[in-house]
Amino acid sequence: MVRKTRYAVTTGAILAAALILAACGSGSGNSAGDSSGATQPTSGATGESSAPSGGALHISAAEPSAGLDPATAVTQASKRVMELIYDTLIDYNEKNELIPMIAEKWALSDDKLSYVFTLRANAMFSDGNPITTDDVVYSLNRMQQSEALKAQLAGVTKIEATGDHEVTVTLDAPSRVFLNALATVGSAAILSQKAVDGNADYFTKPTATSGPWYLDDIVSHGSATLKANGHYWNAGYPKFATINYDFATDSTAMAAALETGTIDMTYNMVPADAVRLKASGAIDNHLAPSAGLIAWGLNKSHSPFDNKDVRQAVAYVVPREDAMQTCWSGIGPVSYGDLIFEGQNFYAKGEQRFQLDKDAAIQKAGQLLDSAGWVMGSDGVREAKGVTGVEDGTKLAFNVPYENSWAQARCNTEMLQQYLKPLGVAATPEAYDKASFYSDAGAGKFTMYHMGNNYATVDDYIGQTFTCEGSANAILTQYCNERVDELVNEARATDDVQKATDNYRQVQDIILDEQPVIPIGAQYAAIGTSPKLQGFYPRADASNRSLIYATLG
Repeated sequence: MVRKTRYAVTTGAILAAALILAACGSGSGNSAGDSSGATQPTSGATGESSAPSGGALHISAAEPSAGLDPATAVTQASKRVMELIYDTLIDYNEKNELIPMIAEKWALSDDKLSYVFTLRANAMFSDGNPITTDDVVYSLNRMQQSEALKAQLAGVTKIEATGDHEVTVTLDAPSRVFLNALATVGSAAILSQKAVDGNADYFTKPTATSGPWYLDDIVSHGSATLKANGHYWNAGYPKFATINYDFATDSTAMAAALETGTIDMTYNMVPADAVRLKASGAIDNHLAPSAGLIAWGLNKSHSPFDNKDVRQAVAYVVPREDAMQTCWSGIGPVSYGDLIFEGQNFYAKGEQRFQLDKDAAIQKAGQLLDSAGWVMGSDGVREAKGVTGVEDGTKLAFNVPYENSWAQARCNTEMLQQYLKPLGVAATPEAYDKASFYSDAGAGKFTMYHMGNNYATVDDYIGQTFTCEGSANAILTQYCNERVDELVNEARATDDVQKATDNYRQVQDIILDEQPVIPIGAQYAAIGTSPKLQGFYPRADASNRSLIYATLG
């Protein structure tokens, strides 16, 4: 049964497509909460970290315009700041394995329904107050009700303090991905209940935060300053005493500033700039291997994309490999039908339906449009003839908005215009204000638009993008299929990798037929840093959390 629903857009649904990333595997931690990998958290006896030795780091990046409330701010720009001022119970290391953070260990019951988290005795907020079990229970309850994590935590039935430093979470069914939800940087933040409840405007400028830095100052449309948390539980970290942010949108100017050494870090870079400057030795280019896609969003609530044949027709003709090579400098895989790519967890090659040469693709697409009632007009643009609800003679013409600050999106949309012209579809690129782009997309103001998403794991990527209540569904796919939900829920619950792989292959096949969006591939985010920055490594979730361990050599 297919159920298509229009969703009201909330701030929590906004996702930053300017940071589109390609994918890698899903994180997995063992039930005992063992920590592994090159970077190991340590625990100081007093909760006081040693004096930061790394000086100041200067970053130029997009403003966190969606705010700093973990419940609602799910844009990349907001997460990149929130992940540095809020800690999570658990986190990922550079191998994408789960490791302890505020929870020094965790254990899973024999029936796989209860997780017991043991908190670090020395964990403190930046104001020096201890992080208590009450704070953790409060934070987990808030996560479960949040736009950002309510879908991932829907199976939680009880959250309770079961000891002085112990919190137990009970599920209604075993879940392979529950721990991944608690490692969602930014969104899974541990908060001070006293600080949040005591200030109605707390998230305007959060104080008493749990992360390695705290927010010292923030100026709208200007800058932000983070200072090292002197009470951070991880002794000796962070190394940087200060992180200075300049908020900017001009990727060319940011690349130039990095090249000349005016700044130490910027993200996401235009791939061509990142490749060129890396080759010259001016910068280091770190590629974040995340699960996600680049795609064309479609408004399926009215003509022309309420007709599946029209969606399929356009899908045959959109630029794919050419766009990935030209606009993304070949960084990332091309999609001819798959949503999960080779090298990722749960990859299983499917039908490469759209891997046709241009002439064959236009012929196939033309047949579909003819059957849908869109016939070629004398001016080379198709027009309606017998299309239900559309006046005869109406042109198959529409604007295609893209974020005005995203150079690759502009390149791809301009290429789309040229590819669709021989098919008789007039698509006009439209530069659109980034601040309102996704809220307007979710409100149904666009017919077709440039979009994308990224997550730390394949499970989150598929679940949040393609399930009915996924946090990104309302703005990206706007599509609800109950069978997809069943398959995804089964995949996320099972420990059987082959079962999950089979389920996700079925999901991809359904999307291939329904075409609620038109994927063209995925991209690794290019994070540019000064060659002097040492100890930084990219992560699958595009997080900059490794700055905790970094210095400017």
